[in-house]
Amino acid sequence: MTDYAQINPGKYHLGYRFPTPVIIERLPLNAEKEHRIELRYKHSVIVNRALYVGNVQVFRRSDSTIKVEGDSMYKSIPNQFDVFTDYNKIEAAVADGESITALAEFADKILQFKQNTLYIINVGGSVEILESTHRHKGVASSAAVCKTDYGVAWANEHGCYLYDGKSIIDLLEKKGLQKIKESDWESFIDSPMVGYFPRKRQIIVVDDIKDDGDGAIYLYDMVTTSWTKSSDAKFADAVKSNLINDWNGDLVHATGNYIKKWSDASVSSTHLEFSTKDIDFGQPAVRKKIYKVYLTFKGNGAHVQVNYGVDGLRPTLNFFPITSGTDGSTTGTGAAAKCIAYDAGTTDWLKAELKPAASINNVSSIRIRISGDESAAVAADFEINDISIVYRMKYVK
Repeated sequence: MTDYAQINPGKYHLGYRFPTPVIIERLPLNAEKEHRIELRYKHSVIVNRALYVGNVQVFRRSDSTIKVEGDSMYKSIPNQFDVFTDYNKIEAAVADGESITALAEFADKILQFKQNTLYIINVGGSVEILESTHRHKGVASSAAVCKTDYGVAWANEHGCYLYDGKSIIDLLEKKGLQKIKESDWESFIDSPMVGYFPRKRQIIVVDDIKDDGDGAIYLYDMVTTSWTKSSDAKFADAVKSNLINDWNGDLVHATGNYIKKWSDASVSSTHLEFSTKDIDFGQPAVRKKIYKVYLTFKGNGAHVQVNYGVDGLRPTLNFFPITSGTDGSTTGTGAAAKCIAYDAGTTDWLKAELKPAASINNVSSIRIRISGDESAAVAADFEINDISIVYRMKYVK
């Protein structure tokens, strides 16, 4: 028997054969002969010195039978990751028409994913306990699941989620509001793969692991709890492996004959778009007058366009830049002046003063969009630090 993992064409793993460790628990010889089984499995996870495997092919020497159990999970003998018995079988649900597609662990819990359903199993005690069942939280493949510093994250056609050890958090929602429209997410997602970039504490969701996607991504920042979408192809339109973290914390995947590493370096793009929510200043029922908007930025802002919309309308209206840069120079008041119009790259933070092209009076809310002006790519060094709005409440007299 070899000391290496053996893989057969059916994508089932025979498992790892380790040198004999310090034995904590071992079956009596007679019982081991009678109940021991050999497993090939598609998914596995190690928790509390035991190996849990799911979606298995079971071979019983006692009667020389082979059986595929797609919805079953087995637990090894502690510290003996290649020793399984037929009475260490765990079934969260039987004959539900779904197979196990991924296993993950966090905080003494196993997340058992099937195509449509997620089962959360507590393995912290002497007996495994099914804690909860979640419909529409399953995944198509293990590539759609990753472990983060904050818990287990995954994505499917219904959304992107995080299990923090206590509850499931919908990352597409905040305070009951959708951060990404349901229709936008459904048109983006196909057979996603999900990875975690620990250096920036970011979750990367790629639209498709197969070769018929666009290579586009959504990026979720765990610190700011914000989403960013890249319309540019960040991943090759080819069959890809799942995303994993290497020894150095880099996010890598395989495609073709290459191992590729995720890079967060800035690049120029004509697809820059950032939009705020409808800002009502905490008083949605009170009318306001908007005077100016200040934008603190650095880098080359020559092709950055700023627009606004009011009372829930799309931000298509223009601002006139009044000053931009450290010298306070005037940049004009024509229609083309909807750009920041500062074309010198700098490492200093600058403040652009923007005045609406028409009076913004008696409005409930304002929404601001920052985008490329489509005439040329936005410089890679462009950064935004903050947006300030000068306004006045118009209370009833």
